Amino acid sequence: MKTIISNKTGKALEVAKHILYSLKVVTIGLFIPFVFVFGITYNTPKEASIDGINIHTSKRASNEIITVDFNKPLSDQNG
Repeated sequence: MKTIISNKTGKALEVAKHILYSLKVVTIGLFIPFVFVFGITYNTPKEASIDGINIHTSKRASNEIITVDFNKPLSDQNG
């Protein structure tokens, strides 16, 4: 719905309302991404801390020799 304004004061007030509304939209449009980026980057460590990392090698398997006899017939090979 359009408003017909006959005097200059009314026109100036209407332009000011449009400008204020546009500023609100731009402010919200910029505020949301800024808060998102700020939330991601806030309190992130600047350097990787190695103090809390413990790296050790696992125990090696014993040196027992494990053999398999392929000549021994299995139960389903008899026949």
